[in-house]
Amino acid sequence: MDADGGGRVSREELRAWILRRHRAARQAALRSHRARLDRDRDGAVAWSEFRQQNFGHGEDFGGSPDPDSHRKLLERSRRRFLAADEDGDGRLEAAELDAFLHPEDFPRLQDLVVQETIEDLDRDGDGFIQVDEYIADLSEGPPGSPEPPEILREREQFLRHRDRDGDARLGPDEVKFWLSPPSPDWAGVEAEHLIHHADLDQDGALTREEILGRWELFVGSRATDYGQDLHRAHDEL
Repeated sequence: MDADGGGRVSREELRAWILRRHRAARQAALRSHRARLDRDRDGAVAWSEFRQQNFGHGEDFGGSPDPDSHRKLLERSRRRFLAADEDGDGRLEAAELDAFLHPEDFPRLQDLVVQETIEDLDRDGDGFIQVDEYIADLSEGPPGSPEPPEILREREQFLRHRDRDGDARLGPDEVKFWLSPPSPDWAGVEAEHLIHHADLDQDGALTREEILGRWELFVGSRATDYGQDLHRAHDEL
């Protein structure tokens, strides 16, 4: 991270590192999935190849302990595959496969990401994310137990900033705003967030000790590819 060797990581150094790790993680995922899914080695992934590798041939999933969940996942994958298949030829070339794997990075798939997010969090099926549904996805303690401070902060964040119309729930437009905030410089925003929470001496940069002191913050960040970098050999970094 410390590109200039100065012993501290500046905002710009951290931003550059986050972008580099994000690009590397995407390329690694793309290579891995193409190698696994492209069975005929024609350079593209057909729906039949994807389905066979992930779901087998049948649709009844009779041998599964939860066939309904498998059917829903199959339909969700089919929907995303069709959305990512920009030219509609039934095959995903490299850029289309990248869109399938990382739809959040492709503006043309933004509505799909919103739909999937609502489906993931909307427990009562009303098409909205209630504040309690949002909190339940983060932490679900014993009934009646007090919420820890970090969950109380998330509840406040939801009500004050994400719930833009004040009805204690998020509709599709609010989810879209939440997932795609106005600033296009997401890496810079994330770098500022990490520095804000880890910079103990408030000098605007991070030392090795400050980073290690808030290791859990970095493990949950793209700065370490959500902790995956910690499992890779050092020369890959």
